[in-house]
Amino acid sequence: MQNVEPNLILKSIEKIANTFKDSELTDIKKRKLIKALKEDLKIVGGFLHCNEDECWLFSVMFAMSISGKETDLDSLTQYLGCNPFLIVGLSPVLDGLVSKRLLVKNSGYDLTVIATRFHISTYIFNAISLNKPIPKNNHFEDVYEVIEKINEMICERERNGISTEELFAEVFTLAKKEEKFSLIQKLISLQLSGDDTLLLLYLCYAYANDSNEADIERYVYYVYDSMGSKIRVKKQLLSGQSVLFDKELVSFVDDNFYGGKELALTDKAVDLLFEEDGNVIEKSKSFQPKNCLLFNPENIKPVNLFFNEKEEKQVSALMNLLQDENYQIATTKFKHYGMPSGLTVLFYGTPGTGKTQIAHNIAHATNRPLMMVDISAIRDKYVGESEKRIKQIFKTYRQACEYYPVYPILFFNESDALISKRYEVNSSVDQMNNSMQNILLQELEDFEGILIATSNLNMNLDSAFERRFLYKIAFHTPDQDTSFRIWRDKMPDVSEEDAKILAKEYTLSGGQINNICRKYILGHILKNEQLQLQELKELCEEEFFGKPSAKKLGFQA
Repeated sequence: MQNVEPNLILKSIEKIANTFKDSELTDIKKRKLIKALKEDLKIVGGFLHCNEDECWLFSVMFAMSISGKETDLDSLTQYLGCNPFLIVGLSPVLDGLVSKRLLVKNSGYDLTVIATRFHISTYIFNAISLNKPIPKNNHFEDVYEVIEKINEMICERERNGISTEELFAEVFTLAKKEEKFSLIQKLISLQLSGDDTLLLLYLCYAYANDSNEADIERYVYYVYDSMGSKIRVKKQLLSGQSVLFDKELVSFVDDNFYGGKELALTDKAVDLLFEEDGNVIEKSKSFQPKNCLLFNPENIKPVNLFFNEKEEKQVSALMNLLQDENYQIATTKFKHYGMPSGLTVLFYGTPGTGKTQIAHNIAHATNRPLMMVDISAIRDKYVGESEKRIKQIFKTYRQACEYYPVYPILFFNESDALISKRYEVNSSVDQMNNSMQNILLQELEDFEGILIATSNLNMNLDSAFERRFLYKIAFHTPDQDTSFRIWRDKMPDVSEEDAKILAKEYTLSGGQINNICRKYILGHILKNEQLQLQELKELCEEEFFGKPSAKKLGFQA
């Protein structure tokens, strides 16, 4: 089909909709209007592959939709200015538009009546506005387009756009039609029930979409429209009585603390259904960890950091150990002597001393991805959810270890809330914190890989965590010599003499010195003048809110 100019298809839809608006429509008047709009209906029909009744009704619904009007039967009656019984007679036409996926039906309830509304699908709207021809028959290039289409149907059922019965009918009609694909052939050969087939197709979509997990509660709630069906299917799945478990096609996601309510395809199912290109899928997917921020080493910008002699020695030793060749030797020896092979490190001490940045520097220098845990995203108000997320983080890390050629670094930044001392349980929040800590302790006990945590308050560390960290490196506020080097690095224009004065008179962390330098530069961004020591001193005072304790105490040499 040749492209129709966008302004022409839109102009025809507009003309049809305006002609039918307030027309006080009757059957006789409808025939007259259709005759008068024959050319425009032909244009719209050629684009949408519809008959005349479907064309004019679609045009009216399109106009109502883009003008922000309600698109239910009552609003359609008002738009046409006709008898409501005429609209009832148009139900088969509306159903035809829905079946062709030109309209999406949403069924909901208000206080008194059942309300059925329609809207134009995003796909159709974009096709019209972008002049993208709509294929007469759905043609799928590969099986992944098929299972993506099935997922769209499930989402439509979630919005009450179609009934459960309609969902199953459409899915199995589509599957039968696309039996040419190997995955569909194998699914049909399993001779599963409709419930099991739809769930397996949904998990196939999840697997291909880099998730491979389905929350049973959510899936059942949205797919089934009757309470009896929801209870029946959920009971069958949670009890493990589904034939999918007998055939070892699905399994619960590993969650020993809470029994698990998420399903995933087993390796057996993946090998069976994705036999032809399962490995290609895995290799082509980008790794997207849950509840973590992923930093690839090539995207990490290292920052110059300065430490005292002891800190420098410990950091250098750790950096050297995490070079992959050395790390492999170390873990091999650990295993030879029957020791845990996990490398767990705690950076603790004063805020602003470089604990977070050195973790990024190490990841960059050792060419390891850094998975920084978003601790704020872990906590959830619902019982058990926070604990599940802690488990999920470690599960995701294990997946990352299989995905990447080297072990990534799992990074718990500012982890005080997770590793601080436990207290008596006086509230549900206390119970949640203790449960999260118990899970973290268990995971650290059997941990394989590289984990770095940072903490500002080492004195509050729970004793149970002390032995879980193999290395514990303290970071202190910079001494005078270290402070001098930081000043010279952050502010190259400062003279050596002035840098010594600032290092001698003020006890500041590296983060505080960085703040002061940035504020000074911002204040002089348009000026090209000699650096003023007195102004830097004033900024040092401000960093401590003007308190005199900013200055070092005791005799100065």
